[in-house]
Amino acid sequence: MAEFTSRLAVAADVPKLTVLMDAAIAELQRFFLDDAQIASSRAIMGIDTELIDDGTYFVVEAGSDVAGCGGWSRRATLYGGNQTPGRDSNLLDSSVDPARVRAMYSCS
Repeated sequence: MAEFTSRLAVAADVPKLTVLMDAAIAELQRFFLDDAQIASSRAIMGIDTELIDDGTYFVVEAGSDVAGCGGWSRRATLYGGNQTPGRDSNLLDSSVDPARVRAMYSCS
């Protein structure tokens, strides 16, 4: 079994992360949601490249395979991907606002 390693995500990771996220949305929710609910999830879930640009998003790898990803944000947006309506890129006030855990996905 390959050892898990982690590193900061970079823009070049987006295609592999998108595949992982799509699989997680489609398969890991199947036990809890019907097809229509999974389709609705796709409308708001997915890659948020702002986290990558901010240097707060991580990739977990098992050998050369992406096994998971996730990160945190210092921005007001609570959830969602690049396509999610109503995003708020304003920075939080770290003296009163906690950072937000964001976009955690795994392959199983």
